[in-house]
Amino acid sequence: MNPFSKCTPESAGIPSGALVRMMKRLGELEYLNSIILLRHGKSVLECWLDPYERNTPHQLFSLSKSFTSCAVGLAQAEGRLNISDRLISFFPEYDSVVTDPRMRTVTLRDLLTMRSGHTVCATKYMFGRPDYAEAFLASPLDTEPGTCFTYNSGATYMLSAVIRKVTGENVREYLMPRLFEPLEMVPGIWESCPGGINLGGWGLYMTTDDLAKFAQLLLQHGKWNGKQILPPDYLAEATEKQADNSANQLPDWKQGYGYQFWVSQHGYRGDGAAGQLAVVLEDQDLCIAVTSCLCDMQNLLNVFWEELLPNLQPGALPEDPAAQKELQDVLAGMRIRIPETSSPAPGCARHACFRFRENAAGIRQCKVTTGADSCALTFLTGKGQEQLRAGFGHFEYSVLQLTDGLPHPVAAYASWTAPDKLEIRSLIRDGIYRDVWTVDFSDPEEPLKNWSVCGCFRPVKPRLFTVK
Repeated sequence: MNPFSKCTPESAGIPSGALVRMMKRLGELEYLNSIILLRHGKSVLECWLDPYERNTPHQLFSLSKSFTSCAVGLAQAEGRLNISDRLISFFPEYDSVVTDPRMRTVTLRDLLTMRSGHTVCATKYMFGRPDYAEAFLASPLDTEPGTCFTYNSGATYMLSAVIRKVTGENVREYLMPRLFEPLEMVPGIWESCPGGINLGGWGLYMTTDDLAKFAQLLLQHGKWNGKQILPPDYLAEATEKQADNSANQLPDWKQGYGYQFWVSQHGYRGDGAAGQLAVVLEDQDLCIAVTSCLCDMQNLLNVFWEELLPNLQPGALPEDPAAQKELQDVLAGMRIRIPETSSPAPGCARHACFRFRENAAGIRQCKVTTGADSCALTFLTGKGQEQLRAGFGHFEYSVLQLTDGLPHPVAAYASWTAPDKLEIRSLIRDGIYRDVWTVDFSDPEEPLKNWSVCGCFRPVKPRLFTVK
């Protein structure tokens, strides 16, 4: 549900022409998924690029961290913890596994500010272990806690584990009556560790509408409809520089770090891999919610700083119907582009069934069927059967859980790159991943290949499936 009334850009002090230029540049970056821009509490611009949908919760990746931070602030306001508390005090049962005495001095504030004493992300010690908290507390430290900034998703997981300890609830459950329900937000899942604790640093899914509500709440210092939802003192600290990260290279990653929020060149933000953003510009009474698949996130922010920010005016501007129409035309034309390709000729349709040797993807068999305007790959795994459908020159839709065990809505299109070679390009509609599947009917040994065209957390090197 979107509670924001709409207004023209000019009535909010934004020239429509500036938004036209902004959106054209965003369209050139590949790939924007959705965007909402709010000013003075009203919706100035909204766009979802087909095949992404308004009502589908989207992976937030590390933008999840900002929500975990809010849970910590609420728990502190309720007297359940203090951010000066030492982490080990919540997990005395793991004191015996501590290998570095400095670990016993790590505070919640150190975790919030990414200064736990690690110089690498602690998830390297946690993944593959049944108990993430135990693995974190047993991990070696490289510096004194509270001194050096190192981005560390494992630290945020530990904050989530602390919330579970002091409330008996996961972060998502804890935030439901305190944050999500008052804002009429309906979050998607929050992925969990093997022990059932929300991952904290990543794993939350949310619609762009709800992400925009969160950004507006931050802009309003935690107040919503006259009620204080988030503690304002904590929020003020969380969104200003607490840790020095000036050793980073990119301009918007070296301005300082708060409590799971980044200080930007302008304002502050929560952000997640590949351009999941909640940008807040308090001095302009403006916020932006973005979902995308843009690995160059600095360029994404640069578009806002260069096309939007210099053109903001404090008061309303004269209406500009011509520019407003151009903006609406640009928004209506924004979609994920399907390259023009030749559809298979009538005699080109091919069918096959391949059985594979053991592989990391768990695919035992793949049945390939093609028709005049669509095709399908039907996979058999140890968990059952799944089908990826693709259209020639258009999207076809499926639900797949091959990649991470979670069912993801998928859109895919296909083309014949040669008489014997079929290529399918798929994207998940609730996240960032884009995959390529190729079938080479002329290759008797390795007819199926798969790789990712999004370099975030997925191998770009092709996976080869060898026939039995």
